[in-house]
Amino acid sequence: MNVWENLKLKDIVDVNTLIDIQDKLAKLVGVPTITVDTYGVPVGKSSNFTPFCKLIRSSEKGRQKCISCDRQAGLLAIQEGKPRIYNCHTGLIDCVAPIIIDNYFLGSVLGGQVLRKGQKSRDSIDIERISRDFDIPLSQLKEAVQYIPLVSQEYLQNSVDFYVFLASYIAQLGMSRLIQERLLKQSKEKFELEQKAKKMELKTIQAQINPHFLFNTLNTIARMALMENAPQTEELIYKLSDLLRYNLKNIEDFPKIKDEIENVKRYLFIQSLRYSDRITYEIDISEAIMDYRIPSMILQPLVENCMVHGLETKKEGGKIKITGSLVSDNEIVIKISDNGKGIKPEVLNLLQNMNGTLNQYLGIGLQNTHDRIKHYFGERYGLKIESIPDIETNVYIRIPCVKEYYSHKVL
Repeated sequence: MNVWENLKLKDIVDVNTLIDIQDKLAKLVGVPTITVDTYGVPVGKSSNFTPFCKLIRSSEKGRQKCISCDRQAGLLAIQEGKPRIYNCHTGLIDCVAPIIIDNYFLGSVLGGQVLRKGQKSRDSIDIERISRDFDIPLSQLKEAVQYIPLVSQEYLQNSVDFYVFLASYIAQLGMSRLIQERLLKQSKEKFELEQKAKKMELKTIQAQINPHFLFNTLNTIARMALMENAPQTEELIYKLSDLLRYNLKNIEDFPKIKDEIENVKRYLFIQSLRYSDRITYEIDISEAIMDYRIPSMILQPLVENCMVHGLETKKEGGKIKITGSLVSDNEIVIKISDNGKGIKPEVLNLLQNMNGTLNQYLGIGLQNTHDRIKHYFGERYGLKIESIPDIETNVYIRIPCVKEYYSHKVL
């Protein structure tokens, strides 16, 4: 459906503005002008009309005949695809220019109300018939007909050019107003969305009460464990509290490697207590890389992957080892190893290509980590995976040396 199909001219053009422009231009050029809709009904008032045409339209019958004539003139102009010069129902020469937006007819600009020099005189107007048809006193018509202009062909053509200009200008006004209304609607919708977002943000802030409550509860339990002389339980609770706090707070996009390592240590401590002597861990990170930056939450998902997919079913002797060092002046490699069940060759092939189907085998952790590293640093960086079934799995993280950062942009 055309966007203009259900619109009328008065819906998209401010009538007061239209009348003001029409009045000023009609008086400046010295021609009678009226703007009508597709039915020939005037949009606003007429401008600079001749006394004869004013008199005709003062009669209800005459006005209705003029509306019908104007409507027919606009439709014929559309059919011919151009402005027209024609004879109105009283015998005067009129001009019409259609108002078209996006090839859709919305109304017309009309005028003229003249006779052509050398072709017709004022006496040619059948004022007696007009008087009978429209119930207008003959004496008034005799006086009004004397003011009908007699003009040249050049004058008529100039009048047509003016009506075409005004019709085009009105079309531009309509288009501009419609665009403004659409932008206003979009702005209103955007404001409403922002308000909804603020409400959601408020709900999120309110939801943060729960983590605080959790931390306070954990600390209370830890103090009770201390009073009951259960130091290991106390330490476990504090580690869990710190781990949750680190993961839930708005951490930097690029924390220092040492901060990520500390978080991994908390996670491994908790897991080592859970699995007792079944799983141990070792961390050997070069001090030279501790102050470099790394995308947040890169290490813990990989260590967790070792636990869940590599060591969880191991009855004894499970071990995770994390090492990291500079491999050149501007690159770092962190290696996470486990001696678990390893990865089947067909799955390893998918992992080495980082195919999306690996998620069904190892969850989203590896793929997400790999994609994030490549997104931040480029194709050269990411994860590399090696595995020997039932012996070991090694995950290598290669990143550039980065000491300063901006949000979502690495320097």
